[in-house]
Amino acid sequence: MKKQLSAVALLAGTAIGSGMLSLPLVLAGYGLKLSCVLMVAFVWVAYYSSVIRAELNIYSQADFALKDVGTHYSGKIASYIGSISLKLLSYSLIAAYLCGLASLLNELLAFDARYLIAAIASGTMVLLYFSNSLIQRTNKILFVFLVSAFVLVTVGLLVKSGVSELQVPAGQLLTLNSFALALPIVFTSFGFQGSIHSLTKFVENDRTLIKRACLFGSIIPAVVYTVWTCSVVLIVYNNDAELFSRMINGKVEIAELIACLSHISKLPHLKAMFWVISLLSLLTSIIGVGIAVFDEWNRQLNKAASSAITVIPSALVAIFAPTAFIKILGVSGMILVVLAIFLPVYLYKKMLEQNPEIIVSKRKIIGLVTLTLVGIAVFGAGML
Repeated sequence: MKKQLSAVALLAGTAIGSGMLSLPLVLAGYGLKLSCVLMVAFVWVAYYSSVIRAELNIYSQADFALKDVGTHYSGKIASYIGSISLKLLSYSLIAAYLCGLASLLNELLAFDARYLIAAIASGTMVLLYFSNSLIQRTNKILFVFLVSAFVLVTVGLLVKSGVSELQVPAGQLLTLNSFALALPIVFTSFGFQGSIHSLTKFVENDRTLIKRACLFGSIIPAVVYTVWTCSVVLIVYNNDAELFSRMINGKVEIAELIACLSHISKLPHLKAMFWVISLLSLLTSIIGVGIAVFDEWNRQLNKAASSAITVIPSALVAIFAPTAFIKILGVSGMILVVLAIFLPVYLYKKMLEQNPEIIVSKRKIIGLVTLTLVGIAVFGAGML
């Protein structure tokens, strides 16, 4: 049971992060119904893509990173694509999370964002240097605190605001550009697939534990994101029309949104919990993503060098572009499509060709085709 909770916390903790802050900003104009439909759809995408990725490790009976899966089933080119995709995704996500943390702490402490980024990056390197079991325990504790804080804040805010008195905003007339902005960011919000090989290693290729972790690792972020996004949109719409208008037009920074929610809540403990949720959601994501790329480098380098090269490139990006949170997430969504959909589906096909004894149902084939089409849509949206 403890191992299963740790496995779920690894995936859900990795996923629950950027979405807590970015989804209310990019979905404000969608209306609550369409926002919920998107969340439900991406639960399936996250679960199915993670199971396909995990099965590559299960059938090979090894805790391969994606580049090793590529070598095992296809060859060097697939290996290079997997390695480059994982590193680019990890670095872009860590940079986005560092930008978000710096923005929040700058608002909270009125301190230079560059120094904050350097301090957070240093702390992350120290944590990655220590044993994997310590990282897992730390991530699990942070995840439990995050979910607890989320429940307290959401219930407290809605009760204080009077749920029955809140007016529901209508969906705006959405443009192609607004869809193109939202799709990669929603997809990235469920982006724990880069941590799958760390998961399979942690649970020692236990098929049942892996599938349960993938299922609950997809459902928990969806529930959190749906309740949080709808609550935030409702509260802002009913209390700050000017800010809501700017949210629809993409002109609000995350620190400004959290400061607004803190002001609306008025209750001291709710104000504090808003900041706790925001900070913990990004910290758990940095740890989850950091583990994946650290494991990749640690196969070739010592622990000190691996922890440094995991964090420093992203920290430099964040220092020179501290307000690029949403833009970096959009780029991350395109990279994640390659890592989580295109390459795993291709390698799954190669695996079936090499192992004809594996029986594939029509439902699995339809799922693979659907997953590929979703990937094309998200990648095309990111390009647009």
